[in-house]
Amino acid sequence: MSSDNFLSIGVFALVSGLSIHALRHYDELGLLRPAIVDPVTGYRRYRPEQVRQARLICALRRVDVPIDSVRVVLDDQDGESLRTVLYQHRKRLVDRAQVLSRMVRTVDHYIEHGVAMPDLKTPRIVQVTINVTDLAESISFYQAAFDAVFNEEISSFQFGTWPSEEFFLLTVAHEPNEHGKHEGPAGVSRFGLLVDDVDAAHHRAVDAGAIEVFPPADKPWKPRSSCVTDPSGNRIDLYQA
Repeated sequence: MSSDNFLSIGVFALVSGLSIHALRHYDELGLLRPAIVDPVTGYRRYRPEQVRQARLICALRRVDVPIDSVRVVLDDQDGESLRTVLYQHRKRLVDRAQVLSRMVRTVDHYIEHGVAMPDLKTPRIVQVTINVTDLAESISFYQAAFDAVFNEEISSFQFGTWPSEEFFLLTVAHEPNEHGKHEGPAGVSRFGLLVDDVDAAHHRAVDAGAIEVFPPADKPWKPRSSCVTDPSGNRIDLYQA
């Protein structure tokens, strides 16, 4: 192929939808290498057949698909990974939307009632670690039962938003990753959640897949409460607020 058939970075940017800055960045990352780089001037030139690949990158990055996921798609010659990557990314976007929705509700509360910042008079537990046997099943359960949002980055179910008094993290034990290792208990865990309506929360948890340990009941020494186990066997005590 003669040099006349190569596209300058400016022309390639125009036909691909990627900016010159983005093309240089993707070259540095090894995601989209130019066909030729002039050793003297540093000018980059691309083959016309690279346009399709560049447009795919542009489309995926437009919806914020992570670079590593884009790389998986580009490395897959059969194109079978694209659908999987999109399904995974859709789930991340749904989780992010739920977090943002909670933040919007918190901001609305601040607008209506002001930002209350009470002094912390006593320590409060804000994190419990559990083991799970099936992460996908657990994510489905805690979302359906308690509207908990799973934050993949910290491997935790998030209840409420920081720094509200409702904020609480239910962290899933995991093997080493980029954030390190998070060890769990030797067996199953047991923890309590304060809920607005213990009867409704109990039935909702059971409908979502929990196993009933004991139904809602009044005890003279504590608020109305019940107990269920999640799909991994962890016990959840529900207490009437």
